[in-house]
Amino acid sequence: MTDDDRGREFVEDRFDRWWTRFLAKGLDRYDLQNLRAEIETWDEWCDAFAAVGEDHAELGHEAEAAGNSTSAGEHFLRASMYCHFGSFAWFADESRREQAHRRAVELWGKAAPHLDPPAERIEVPFPGGSDIPGYLRVPDATPDGLDESPLVLVLSGLDSTKEEQHTRASDFHARGIATLAVDGPGQGEMWYDRPMTPDYHEAISAVVDHMQGTDGVDATRLGIYGVSIGGFYAPHVAANDDRFDACVGLAGPFSVGPASLYSSVSMRDGFLHACHTDSFVEADEITEQMTLRGDIENLTAPALMIAGGNDTVVPPEQTRRIAERAPNGELLYYPDGDHVCKNRVTRYRPRAADWMREHLVAAD
Repeated sequence: MTDDDRGREFVEDRFDRWWTRFLAKGLDRYDLQNLRAEIETWDEWCDAFAAVGEDHAELGHEAEAAGNSTSAGEHFLRASMYCHFGSFAWFADESRREQAHRRAVELWGKAAPHLDPPAERIEVPFPGGSDIPGYLRVPDATPDGLDESPLVLVLSGLDSTKEEQHTRASDFHARGIATLAVDGPGQGEMWYDRPMTPDYHEAISAVVDHMQGTDGVDATRLGIYGVSIGGFYAPHVAANDDRFDACVGLAGPFSVGPASLYSSVSMRDGFLHACHTDSFVEADEITEQMTLRGDIENLTAPALMIAGGNDTVVPPEQTRRIAERAPNGELLYYPDGDHVCKNRVTRYRPRAADWMREHLVAAD
């Protein structure tokens, strides 16, 4: 399917697929209804979302000027999400996509000091390309009995970025746990210099090295949490780095590739983009190396895998396989859950956050 073939029907289908995701990340229902009515072709998608983002950015500037810090943070964060969702799975014009994506990052940075807890941008040196960018957020309170907050690294999927992880991060902050959401190779800001790679875990291990001794954070009590393809990355990282005390993977595959076999148009487009290629032959050569086969036995940390029975993107059997093969794995399964259980966020998110807290507090 070419971009010229992606008209009104395709746009409607994207809204249907992503509606619950949009709402979960704080987008306004009225804005979404208007966007759905106005966007006629896929080519219009990015600019239309970005324009709404600028409307919310203006509200942020007004709130900031009036000294209303909380409101400023809310407006800038929502503005960032509109620009993010304009660019996250849209590859019709790379220059326009990049403009919207970089604007999403800029607006998230404007929200960062107004958030509770505030976010600090970090950049971790990494050989062979750009530094690894991330947002560190450390809550004021710590879990009972601990002087510093344990740390959870939050990993995104194929089309998500560190900016989108604020909702899941908030679950940990409420429980006294610090979070660090990062872009790895093939994701977000790091995509510009580093494509998707089977060696993703090396970047995350560099992040762990960098975080040792950070004030207010106990990086010896370390968790990792990944979503979708990030639900593969999280157990793969933990299997290759024994410093992690607990691992949560949401709707992740046991084996990522071959990319060419995915039925989702957005996933297929996303893999080509992440791999810096327009060839599925080349993308498959990368993604077929991305498997837990040969590594899963090394995932000795407690590992909670979460799957939905109605996941049409990553078959739940793939996630179940991780849980059953990991030495200390367990499965949280929702028979009616969709991809990443977007329709069960009030069920799985508290469970996952409580599970992580218990394991990190108990870590030696």
